[in-house]
Amino acid sequence: MTISQNNPRGRGRGRSKPTKTPEVSSPATPSTSTPPCNQSTPSINTPASPAKSPVKIGAGRGRGRGQLAAAAATPVGAPTSNAPTSTAPTSTTTPATPGSTPQITYDANGNIINPWTAHRKKPTLELLKRKDYGAEGRQIELYTNFYEVKHKSTMKIYQYHILISLPEKVLKANKTLAVDIFNTMVSDYQETYFSGIYPVYDGSKIMYTNKPIENLDKMASLPVNVKSNAVREECINIEINPTQQVIDFADIEALYRKEKDNQTIPHNFFSCADIILGFMPKMSYISYGRNYFPRGQNVADLGDGIQLWSGSVMAVKPGQWKLLVNIDEKHTAFYKQQNLRELVNSLYPNKGTFKPNEIKKINDHLRGLQIQVSHNGYPRKHRIVGLMETPANRHMIKDNETLANVSVADYFLRKKEIKLEYPNLPCVHVEPKTRQVYLPIELCSVVEGQRCIRSLTERQIAEIIKTSAKKPDVKKRNIDSSAKKLIDSSADYARHYGMEVSDKPLRIKGRLLQAPTLWYGGKNSRPVVPQHGVWRGNKYQTSRPLTNWGLFSMAPQNRFNPKSFKDQLAAEGNKVGVPLHDPLVVRFISDRGFSKSIEEVLAQFPRLEYMFFILPPKCSNDVYSAVKELEVSYGVVTQCINLDTVLRKFKPQTLGNILMKTNSKRGGVNWSLNLETSDLAKQMGKFVFGEPVMIVGADVTHWAKDEGNKPSIAGVVCSLDRYCSRYASRIKLQVNKKTNRASDEIIRDFKDIMKELLIEFKSATKAKPGKILYYRDGVSEGQFIQTLTEEIAGIQAACKVCLGLELTITLKTYDHT
Repeated sequence: MTISQNNPRGRGRGRSKPTKTPEVSSPATPSTSTPPCNQSTPSINTPASPAKSPVKIGAGRGRGRGQLAAAAATPVGAPTSNAPTSTAPTSTTTPATPGSTPQITYDANGNIINPWTAHRKKPTLELLKRKDYGAEGRQIELYTNFYEVKHKSTMKIYQYHILISLPEKVLKANKTLAVDIFNTMVSDYQETYFSGIYPVYDGSKIMYTNKPIENLDKMASLPVNVKSNAVREECINIEINPTQQVIDFADIEALYRKEKDNQTIPHNFFSCADIILGFMPKMSYISYGRNYFPRGQNVADLGDGIQLWSGSVMAVKPGQWKLLVNIDEKHTAFYKQQNLRELVNSLYPNKGTFKPNEIKKINDHLRGLQIQVSHNGYPRKHRIVGLMETPANRHMIKDNETLANVSVADYFLRKKEIKLEYPNLPCVHVEPKTRQVYLPIELCSVVEGQRCIRSLTERQIAEIIKTSAKKPDVKKRNIDSSAKKLIDSSADYARHYGMEVSDKPLRIKGRLLQAPTLWYGGKNSRPVVPQHGVWRGNKYQTSRPLTNWGLFSMAPQNRFNPKSFKDQLAAEGNKVGVPLHDPLVVRFISDRGFSKSIEEVLAQFPRLEYMFFILPPKCSNDVYSAVKELEVSYGVVTQCINLDTVLRKFKPQTLGNILMKTNSKRGGVNWSLNLETSDLAKQMGKFVFGEPVMIVGADVTHWAKDEGNKPSIAGVVCSLDRYCSRYASRIKLQVNKKTNRASDEIIRDFKDIMKELLIEFKSATKAKPGKILYYRDGVSEGQFIQTLTEEIAGIQAACKVCLGLELTITLKTYDHT
């Protein structure tokens, strides 16, 4: 989509959560909206830039006193008046006058809205309208994984703020506890407050209802009797407070009918709809967010106590002329439900005792894992702090009755009449960390449905890719089957909220375009036509001879022949026009002392520019990372090849792929698009490549949680020629300075990165870019607008500072639905 921005300085303030509340007793009727010919995407509001409060109370000279007085007059729980505002609330608030007490209202996240700044108008980021639909190519019918939503235009959904009188850490430690308490409340007060009402809950702070709760006070505190081993309290209070936010389906109907100018879908509608459709499936599925996994089905073993579960992700999306539900496959690693001793045995098979370094590795695997014990006659859950280095028969604790020191094994024998079968295994220390609570490992079981959020091994990742890769017809059958079950499970609650989801996948018309032809090099070369996504030319368009290069093998000498490797690569190089000289150096090296060995080689051969590394089949990520660090430390280009590839797959196609990468890395051009293939290609050549165009791609990589609080890595690349065959790149470590979190999806210094790339583009092409195509991966829907606002603003600011230009920028996000 093409984007223009009126105010590039607007900055987002976080992801918004959904809200849900409809009322309906009759069956949902289909929307009468007709598909518009040219439907524009709704404009999206972005948060306002920080503004000071218009109210001055006790203002004085200097920078501190006036702000302090204003803060003193701010209601409890509200942000200070000069703090940045959060996302625009749908409820309206009148600015307070000095001395008055403003009414407290809440946003979609349940946070109190600042009454002094909520009324300020927010700048908007407008999306340009689509000009028309294409007509090139052969028309075909396509199946999608979208399902039509019919909605009742008279429906309204009401939002309430929920507060459970339990510590936040208790609720976080027991994921289902809040939902259990909520369901108990609804059951206990069905006749009093919820007669004819079907409330849904997001599991945190937001509740939606299909009708307003008429006889509920402005803020009610309802006592609920809970029987749970997770809490000591038998009676828990739940506060319910109306937020004054109402989602009116009439507004959505008006949007699709185009009855109002600048009409937008309520910012919390989609999250609200997700909660409604997911409320009942969450009762029977293992779920997190919008992801649902049937218990005990479609499970594959990954080893080390980890399983791969296959499920579905379900989300409501805005269609061009109707609301849609998108359902897709989801594959996630979970811990296997088993005895904890069996899990440890999968890490270190058949070991009776463990060394300190082994205990450390086990703890890296188990820390934070939820376990369950039942030696007291009832099940109780705990979270693991770690294994102790001493076994149960030697780890001493104090008996509270006799005040004598006894071993854990003796304690369970005397007090619980349990004789341990494995007293030589370590004890398990469970939360809280400050208390000395130790459990025998054999009495602990891993709780079902816990996601594995630590980093996986290469073997496990390869198994996930292998399991999740399916042919299109198989994937379609799987999605249709799981979609029908999810839609059936959510049908009753959806009907109460004025929605009805079809279980038939939406069919749309598509166009099969003619594949563009490619130009290779060489005399009398002809355009190459791809067939079924595959093509192969003769000589590369611009080749770079491989002269100062080296060959290094970590494979055993009896399994790898360097001369054979060089000869086969050289023979293929002659075919594609990449001459290979003899290597400067050939060495067999070990992963131990790798850095020192390479430093000696580089000192001995300072002209070395390119290095091939042959890696053993089961090579760790650490070795690959060490190889790639050479590019940063010494400026030498590297290419890694697995030994299995050399032994089993060293065919002309594989050799060609290796040389294609080699030539590109050395600045050569393998092939270019032929823009004279068809009328469509000619138009693309005229309107896209008719003037200098810069194609930019960006992504942010995050570390797994078990790898520590390391900075995210932002990578940005841009094209440097008309054929998009040469690229420049930038990599940057980043930390969110606002939250002081290392993990951050938004590229914060995008302006500086783009300035460098614009200068490099101008130097390579001797021209300024007339268009920028921006491809962005990895942004969730909750962060989309904030990321869009900040990063597009960074591009525009860089263009203005560096080139004195204000450009139209086309943004493309990757969508795998």
